[in-house]
Parts: sequence; structure tokens; C-alpha cells
Amino acid sequence: MEVKIFWQEKCPNCPSAKELGKKLEAQGVKVTYHNVKEVDGLTTATLFGVMATPSVVVAEGDNEIASWKGEVPSIEDVKKHLER
Repeated sequence: MEVKIFWQEKCPNCPSAKELGKKLEAQGVKVTYHNVKEVDGLTTATLFGVMATPSVVVAEGDNEIASWKGEVPSIEDVKKHLER
């Protein structure tokens, strides 16, 4: 499983989403960052139905396990879904 973080420049809450990602990485979680203003990031965002930034998605391959779209979840909420 991995955590996908969708962000863009000038997004007021995106820095806190990136900080969440860094904390998860420090705990050994695979985290990928997707800038929705770039082609690859937008393609992945479309696949997961992301329409707002920041968004955080817990995924197994292309399957969404949990998501927080337009908000930053607590680290505890994310980890709950990673432990399944």
C-alpha cells in the first residue's frame, strides 16, 4: 500500500499535506507526491477522482482504499487504513 498526496503551487493547505507525507515516510510508509499541474500528476488525479487540493489517497495499486479530498487527515486516520 502507498499514500498518494496530490498538491499544487499556491495551495494554502498543501504544505501541511506534504508535511504529513514526510512524517509517514519517516515511519517507513511509501509516499508519492503528485503535482496536479503536471501531466503525470493530473493523469493520476483523474484516475482517483481528485478534484481538489490537497488530497490524500491510500491506495493499493490502482485501487483506492481511503481518501481525503480537499483536506489533510490526521496521521492516525491514515495509519488506520494502512494497517488493514
